[in-house]
Amino acid sequence: KLNSYLAQMEDRKCETVKLQECEKALYANFQASLGENNEFAHFLTKVLKKKIKCVEKKEVGREADEDENEEENDEKSSLGTDEENSGSEDEVFDDSVCPKDCNEALFRNTIQLRQKWLDIEKALTKEKKVAANLRKKYNALAKKAKVVETSLDTAERELETFQWEKQQRLNELYVVVPLKLHQVEYLVNGEMPRDFSQALVFTNQSLEYLQKRIVDLHNEKIMQREIYKKAQEQHKQLVQDKKEMEIQIRRLEEKCNHLMMKKFGWLVDFEAVQAHSVNIHMEELKVQIMEKEYVHSQELKEWEERILDLRQQLMKLTKENTSKLQQLNRFCLEKHQLETKLDSL
Repeated sequence: KLNSYLAQMEDRKCETVKLQECEKALYANFQASLGENNEFAHFLTKVLKKKIKCVEKKEVGREADEDENEEENDEKSSLGTDEENSGSEDEVFDDSVCPKDCNEALFRNTIQLRQKWLDIEKALTKEKKVAANLRKKYNALAKKAKVVETSLDTAERELETFQWEKQQRLNELYVVVPLKLHQVEYLVNGEMPRDFSQALVFTNQSLEYLQKRIVDLHNEKIMQREIYKKAQEQHKQLVQDKKEMEIQIRRLEEKCNHLMMKKFGWLVDFEAVQAHSVNIHMEELKVQIMEKEYVHSQELKEWEERILDLRQQLMKLTKENTSKLQQLNRFCLEKHQLETKLDSL
């Protein structure tokens, strides 16, 4: 039942989203019909939303109280206030008559959109109310389910404890078991004893199971023996292969030592030789690197000397330029003095 409530709530949610999308699309259509810089945009917007306020206030009145009688009273009072508000608005504008210079088709379209808007708002209010009721029922049912589940867990634990205690006490009781002679297979020295305190009582099914288990264990024992024999044979084969490989390794080592003695005159540790051997190609590359470094160092020295010479030349030219500028400045002063004297004459 909880899942059904969840499914219904999800359906109501989807319907609410669809209605909200329709409402947005309707308002977008209204804005598109107005166009840009429409002087009657404010008036038409008030016409569109005039009755929507009534619906919203009715919903507020409905959701404010829980009793049905109080809901009806609130709806009536809210309707009365809305009519008064609409009446005060009617004093300002009349939404039943198209104003002068206003597009009549646009006005009629606004009236139609208002009616559609009211229908969407009514449906949206209804869906929200149904969703709220479903949510209340779901929460109440979930609480009940939680309480029942807790009670069930407690009852199961108590029952399990009771069964355990009951079995413990039953195990302590002495029970009389009537048996026939053909059911008794407890013999001591070929005779049936008078004391059966050491005897074991069990059913024929248990006896059959034990007998069957004996056969199964016997077969399993035979199977394990076969597996052990195969593993033992495999072990012998592996040991034989290991011995043959060791003989072959010794033969190859002797052959290798003989060849080394024949070629070098003594035994050579190739691993050590390889570790300490010189890589000719690498050494050649190192020599080339050293030569390149030497050439580059010589070129660097030459460039440093050239830079030093150029700096000295720059300093010399700077000094000459400075002296010439001073001389030019002196000439300018003398010229200015001469011009002043000429002007005075």
